[in-house]
Amino acid sequence: MTTSSTKTIAGTGYSQNVNSFEAGVEIANKAIDRSGLSKETLFLLFATPHHKIDLLMKGIRSVIGDKPKFLGCTTTGLVTNNFLSYNGALAGGAFISTDTPFYEMFHETSINDREFDAGRSLAKQISDANTPDDASILFFYDSVKITSAEGHIALNVATSILNGFYSYFKRWPTVAGMGAMGEINLMYPCEAWANDIMGRQVLAAVTIGGPIKMNTIIMHGTRPVGSYHTITKAKDSIVYELDGEPALDVIHRLLGGNVQWEEFPLLVTLGVNNGDKFGEYKEENYASRLCLAIDKEQKALIMFENDLEEGSEVQLMQRNIDFKYIPSQVDKLISKLEGRKPFLALYIDCLGRVCSFSGLPQEESLEVIKALGDIPFFGIFSGVEIANVGPKVNALDWTGVLCIFSEE
Repeated sequence: MTTSSTKTIAGTGYSQNVNSFEAGVEIANKAIDRSGLSKETLFLLFATPHHKIDLLMKGIRSVIGDKPKFLGCTTTGLVTNNFLSYNGALAGGAFISTDTPFYEMFHETSINDREFDAGRSLAKQISDANTPDDASILFFYDSVKITSAEGHIALNVATSILNGFYSYFKRWPTVAGMGAMGEINLMYPCEAWANDIMGRQVLAAVTIGGPIKMNTIIMHGTRPVGSYHTITKAKDSIVYELDGEPALDVIHRLLGGNVQWEEFPLLVTLGVNNGDKFGEYKEENYASRLCLAIDKEQKALIMFENDLEEGSEVQLMQRNIDFKYIPSQVDKLISKLEGRKPFLALYIDCLGRVCSFSGLPQEESLEVIKALGDIPFFGIFSGVEIANVGPKVNALDWTGVLCIFSEE
């Protein structure tokens, strides 16, 4: 699907072909049905672990030439205006092409065990490039440090990357991003890529500026249930105690004793309120933290992130996606454009929100598409989402981050 505005061409395409080169050819033919691509072309490319990324890029380049540069990562599934799947071999992407320079690409390799330093180095690269203050940042990283097939699951932590970034940059522009996840059980390794730099343990980023602007909004899916609970023992990403009791016992009691420990992973979500503790509930002030696994022996929760520390106050979050809420969020995002022309929507959506894992009656990403109308849409499913929350940027769980690209 291709659309053009006064200055900019944008489009989306996908393929279910298991042959990576042929999939690239199909993606390009679907995404771009007109000639005249500018050398200022950014191609956001994503694929399931089945694919060889270099061959996907070769297939795309065989159709559209060498002008585009690629940015992206592994995903578990794809969504477009007329396609949705999170099963089997999938690849696809969205491109933006305009005559005026609007992006610059950056990367970090070997981020495993140096997430903070990688984030700080990325901030230095962006600063050294004299990036304008009003530029936005879009980034993707390999979130799987160790797969379940390689041993005990370990993740690259977005919170540490963001802390490293802020230690150097000292301000937060508009930011959106995602931690790559190959499938729900974390059996397969992931990759991220910044053009021809690709592989495991990579952090890939692009700044968006010039004539193009990126605005974002979070699609929340949880609400707090009950009072605050204090984390009284925690280390790294493991929460051992809540209110002085074993964490699993507390959560079991809060869930009414009806949910077994084995069901906690990808179900139990703890919320951190970054706003007024006793004020009116505002979803934009909440950062959710999802349980990745449990430690039965120590009765502990193993979380996706490592920022739940001793002394942190959290609330149990109840999953509650009200489809009537989606159009109002889309309208709120459109109002941020201030009359600019939207030409592409990118949706970073938590894998846990799809019907197969959430129990929702229909896919909420399709409701987002419906609310956007005829704006070309491309979505991917993630392990961790990144977005602005209040005055900060946070790693998120069980959310969707909707990005709209626009021009004057």
